Amino acid sequence: MLSTASIRLVEADAGHLPVLLPLVQAFYDHFAYPFDGGRKRELLQQFLADRNAGRLWLIEIDAIPRGYLLLAFSFSLELDGRIAFVDELYIAPEGRQRGAGAEALRQLEAACQDLELRALRLETEASNERAHALYLRSGYRDPDRQLLTKPLG
Repeated sequence: MLSTASIRLVEADAGHLPVLLPLVQAFYDHFAYPFDGGRKRELLQQFLADRNAGRLWLIEIDAIPRGYLLLAFSFSLELDGRIAFVDELYIAPEGRQRGAGAEALRQLEAACQDLELRALRLETEASNERAHALYLRSGYRDPDRQLLTKPLG
């Protein structure tokens, strides 16, 4: 188990792209998602330039970037205001199974309170039992709803 002091979220900006893109590619490779590096660079630049879209943090373990967390803002009338969706959370294999995910989520939740967000949502692959267990241990609950997606265009 890592010391919580050795794990920290560092808010990313465009200057972090050379470190961030290999981590994003590793996440996509891990799940066999298609990855177009040029397109992802464009999207990340767009996201990082728009403070109303959300926030992106590098997850540092012992001062080395080992992962990232992308938080996208949204609004929910039902949940009384601005909420956020953890769109991507990735920790490289060498940082897993050591408490880094739980600590990153704890720090994320503190940052979200500072941002006056009302709730956090996230999803995981149905087959990713370790991530699902982490989220349950961290206080996330299944609201007995189904996330449906319709690609546009």
